Amino acid sequence: MIFGKRENAHTTEEPELTQEQSVGLIRSAFESSPSFFKLLSTLRTRRVGMGYQVESGQEETFDWASGHPATQRQGPLNYVSEEDPIELSQTEEALLLWAATGINGMVLGDIPVEGGLSRLISFKGRTSPSSSNDGAVEMFVINDRGVFLYRPNVDSLSIQEIATEEDYVKILNWYKKDLIQISNSRPDVSWPANPEGTKTVNAMGPAQYNLNRPGSTWLLPVGDVGLEWFNQLLTSYEFSGFYLMDPDTNEPAGCKEWIRPGFLEVGFPIPAFDELALMLHAGQVGAIVQNIRIATEAMGLGSWMTGSYADDLVLGAYPEIAKGLGFSFLSRENTLNPTSTMTCQGLEGIKDAVMVPSKRFPKPLDAIKYVADLPLIQGRSLQGTRLQGLGSQSSSLDNEQNNSGFNQVPYQDQVFDTILKTPKAYISDWVIEAAVKTVEYIVNKYGCAPAFINPMRAKISVQVHHVDKGFYEKFNIKNNSVAYGLTEAITSHFDNWHPH
Repeated sequence: MIFGKRENAHTTEEPELTQEQSVGLIRSAFESSPSFFKLLSTLRTRRVGMGYQVESGQEETFDWASGHPATQRQGPLNYVSEEDPIELSQTEEALLLWAATGINGMVLGDIPVEGGLSRLISFKGRTSPSSSNDGAVEMFVINDRGVFLYRPNVDSLSIQEIATEEDYVKILNWYKKDLIQISNSRPDVSWPANPEGTKTVNAMGPAQYNLNRPGSTWLLPVGDVGLEWFNQLLTSYEFSGFYLMDPDTNEPAGCKEWIRPGFLEVGFPIPAFDELALMLHAGQVGAIVQNIRIATEAMGLGSWMTGSYADDLVLGAYPEIAKGLGFSFLSRENTLNPTSTMTCQGLEGIKDAVMVPSKRFPKPLDAIKYVADLPLIQGRSLQGTRLQGLGSQSSSLDNEQNNSGFNQVPYQDQVFDTILKTPKAYISDWVIEAAVKTVEYIVNKYGCAPAFINPMRAKISVQVHHVDKGFYEKFNIKNNSVAYGLTEAITSHFDNWHPH
């Protein structure tokens, strides 16, 4: 079976809804969905979508797989869907993306000034949490129309973006306005790791046969772990008293002159610090993935979390096997690479990793200054000139003056004045100097910073599709004459979400 480009991939395209219809569906999702706890009681992974196959033994070829055929061995759950795949509608994708990483208002900023408030990157709140609200993880969207980056933005930030019925249209507008197209076709992630071999060795993992299939929407969170790393370095030096330590010598990594009481006091091995940044990234992705799963449960869609693939391959580290998303990678000397890790520099001009050296950040000072100034660049910083707060003089939360632009913080005016007069509301000059020296040390010894982890990761993701009810009716036990796992939201999905 051969699947080619979108026009002959046998994917059923439905007419797009009017804006009024779309907003009506979003309203229903907000106001008529089962409760959160009810959704948790039925939440399941549903891997089989319309148009999918399961261990059928049939050979298939997709154009995005470089023309390489692949076969999933025949087994007891042999199944070939009789349904044509149907793409998710724009309304469905818009709601899922908002649930994953959408804007929902202003963060509270309830971080101690003496404990790290100055490293809060942004006051723009999202539906999923992130370390220092840095927004390091962004969503790449892969569907039959190609590859997109979801990067919602607002001209005027509200305390609560979706507060009334009139706000529902924002979710649709962010999708239509801020979905950046990267490619007009699905990415080449290949299938067989050895095209001349058995055709059953799957570079994407043995369970991922249906990944990237026509009709599906693959939601791929891509995280700038390097941004996490550099911001955590500044936070540690300014507030924690921890410094990076060479794991081979147990000596300070370039920052010895600041080792004294009140400055840097306790050593932290570089590999352990790198792992901390990776853990921060993984926690954010986990929250995003769970948001998507709960949203699909409410909407009657199928979803499955996947992570057994090689994310380096998906990003583009092995173009001789698969082009992937086309991200660039740093070529490192084997003798300088302690963990033989791939080092992704990002997708130039679209999502650049904060790492040194790279085209955007060739020197340590370039990356340190960028991250230190990032809140100011985004216009939401405690550093620089005083920003307009939502003060007690405001007669309404909808006051246009207080809600205009990004010069907003969630504090009363008098409180904010006090914050601005506190030294710890700003990153110290010595912290910048010590951080630069540390990064210089790491780059000189290991060839790049971060050194022990990949600065860009896309390991855990979710694929969403319309559920193939036939699979579950054929194989699963019945619950009150309905196949186990088929909720009312699933069985009535097309009546509710596809009125055409």
